[in-house]
Amino acid sequence: MDLTPKETKFLTILNETRLSDGKMFGRYFEEIKGLFEFSNEELNKAVKKLVQMGLLTKIDAGGNEYVYFHTNKVTKTELDKDLIKIRH
Repeated sequence: MDLTPKETKFLTILNETRLSDGKMFGRYFEEIKGLFEFSNEELNKAVKKLVQMGLLTKIDAGGNEYVYFHTNKVTKTELDKDLIKIRH
């Protein structure tokens, strides 16, 4: 994959992740931000790139909420080892 280390971190955390108005909330977000600092702008830019690359699929959850899932192009060996341990 042709991803920066930061994009790999985004790919790792975005599996089964709900974004509302392009933002991540909740306990999962609180745990992640202890290990990985990012802005909403960076998150949205990464989401667009990862969807375009076919690494994430997007499901409309209604309103301005979407849930993202890894596609079969993503293997666990390519993901961030520390962030993958955090469960939703």
